[in-house]
Amino acid sequence: MNFIRQQIVPLITILIALFALVAVTARSFIKTDLAAPAPIENIYSGENLG
Repeated sequence: MNFIRQQIVPLITILIALFALVAVTARSFIKTDLAAPAPIENIYSGENLG
């Protein structure tokens, strides 16, 4: 149990942090701006909900 607590858990924590860092950094290389709001479209295509 000590081996898992001292070796495996910190390794998994570091791997998750590195994955998050890579994911956030990769956004700067994407050409489209992901910070812009999503376009609003009529998803019901002509159906009247009223």
